[in-house]
Amino acid sequence: MSQKEIDFIPHTPAVLKQIFERRGIAPNKRFGQNFLIDQNILVCIPDIANLKEDDVILEIGTGTGGLTRLLAAGSRHVFTIEVDKKLFELSSDILKLYKNITLINADILKTKHELNPDVLSLIYNWIREHNQTQIKVVSNLPYNISTPVIINLLESGLPISFMVLMLQKEITERMTAIPGTREYGILSVITQLFSEVEVVKTLSPHVFWPRPAVHSALVKVVIHKEKYADRITDYPFFGKIVYAIFTSRRKTLINSLEKLNLPKISREHLKRIIKDMHLDERIRGEDLDVDQLIHLSEAIGKLKNPHHEISRE
Repeated sequence: MSQKEIDFIPHTPAVLKQIFERRGIAPNKRFGQNFLIDQNILVCIPDIANLKEDDVILEIGTGTGGLTRLLAAGSRHVFTIEVDKKLFELSSDILKLYKNITLINADILKTKHELNPDVLSLIYNWIREHNQTQIKVVSNLPYNISTPVIINLLESGLPISFMVLMLQKEITERMTAIPGTREYGILSVITQLFSEVEVVKTLSPHVFWPRPAVHSALVKVVIHKEKYADRITDYPFFGKIVYAIFTSRRKTLINSLEKLNLPKISREHLKRIIKDMHLDERIRGEDLDVDQLIHLSEAIGKLKNPHHEISRE
């Protein structure tokens, strides 16, 4: 592929179609591939990310490298991950002249509940060797993996300070949802526990190719893990409580917690905790905000193990 051709990527569906046909590539629904074709939106993303020359960026979903090139031009280094082998080969060709880009042909997720350890190891090693204290995540996230990726990134040990994400609009509504609403769930709790979210722009389907069936949105996510860090004694246990509540939404809070079969915790114990929190014992867990969920988790944890020590693994 000539440099002249590279300079035209990506601009229009016609150009993308031509290059894809030549390479034997077709947009893959399984990977949630919808390519941003509106250049005005594309060029504003680095500004939204407040890109600095010493920033290290993680991009998930390289695609044709359109955003990657802009990120590389304004930052110290970019780690970009593409699961599709043919797209990885295309983007490798397009980005070959950039010395500050590490392209990775891999899935960012090992499982729904775990990031790919090989990818994490690569990033950890680089930031240690180069004395980098923080990274930013800037990505047009494939819609089909948005929720597990966001949760796993927030729960990971990666020193993420800031994220700019292009997401399905419904996902952004869930991230910012308030207790008692249909959208409020595990994603809402974890996002609001670790960060503050601002919806910057709503995007119509026509700015992508192929056009998705839904609207999208650009969001800024400012990470502040320290906000609740000293209040949660056992984060895995907190996560267990949250998962139990939101996988049985129609049940009362007491009934949701009872299904955990926690040793040393009776129904009467749970009633007393809820009463001490000045809540109706018929309340559903989905009506509790982040502060109340932390209070609940800590109160149950003290009964379960009065001498438990801090654990945030």
